[in-house]
Amino acid sequence: MLYYFSRYLIRLALPIFLRRLIVKNAGNASGRGPFLLASNHPDSFFDAVVIGSVLDQPIHTLTRGDVFKKPAAAFWLRQINLIPVFRGSEGRQYVKNHDVTTKESHDALKKGDSVVVFSEGVCVNEWRLRPLGKGTARMAHHIWYGEDALPTMEVVPTGLNYEHFRGPGKRVALNFGRGIKQTDISTSPDEYEKWLREFNEILDVRMNAEILTLSPDLSRSERQQELDRFFGGPAIQKKPNPLQQFLGIAGRVIHQPLYQFFVKKSAKLTARSVFYDSVLFGMLVYIYPLLVVLLAIIAGIFGGLKAGLILFAGLPLLAWAGSKY
Repeated sequence: MLYYFSRYLIRLALPIFLRRLIVKNAGNASGRGPFLLASNHPDSFFDAVVIGSVLDQPIHTLTRGDVFKKPAAAFWLRQINLIPVFRGSEGRQYVKNHDVTTKESHDALKKGDSVVVFSEGVCVNEWRLRPLGKGTARMAHHIWYGEDALPTMEVVPTGLNYEHFRGPGKRVALNFGRGIKQTDISTSPDEYEKWLREFNEILDVRMNAEILTLSPDLSRSERQQELDRFFGGPAIQKKPNPLQQFLGIAGRVIHQPLYQFFVKKSAKLTARSVFYDSVLFGMLVYIYPLLVVLLAIIAGIFGGLKAGLILFAGLPLLAWAGSKY
């Protein structure tokens, strides 16, 4: 229930948080399945938010295991379909959990759900595909050839492309590439290490085809030119009419104090790390609706039902207008 409720809130909030979301070839990751979505990882937990918002089937996301160490956090993270992945560097006591991760992923795929794995293994705010680890290849080999195999599964190369990595107002392109099938690998599955290498070579090529690559040596203006070219031209908005301008200004003025509180809190919690977008968006998605409901109840108590309903509907609409106009 929490997963579906969260997805509903996210689908309402993303059009406010993002300037534009472009989705390419979503049909490659929907319909018949199961699908293992092999994605790059440029913006932490926000990556899974974007992917999950556009797909109708439930998704399960492999997530760094250290955030599951506290039982309360682990409980709520599992309610939104996150599956922990513990690396050997986090302690030998977690090695046994590798089998648990694989089993949970396999169980989700058997139900027809999709599983997202971040094939680079780490999150870095940059415009390129980092070297792939072997985790995705190992998982694909197990699911295709292990116990209770799923030979029809496809591994879908997934590319997340952001205009920037800090805060709202960005353009995002989510590209789903041509799926890798069991028959695409010519190496015998019995030649395990060679099979893993061939799989990663194919995956690397197909993921790079969906990901914008920018040199870190580009100046800010050169980088923006490349981004504009990738996203289909400069982010030029149609000039709003006077009513739209008024609603936009009103929305920003009303929400500015609250938004600045979220911004400062997120910056303090994340210390300019890759988690900034995830924390900021999470606060806006879960805390803002509670505040709207609370204010609407107060308005209803003192001003009547009509006043409460107007506030309940009006505040989110003004937030949307403030982001667009």
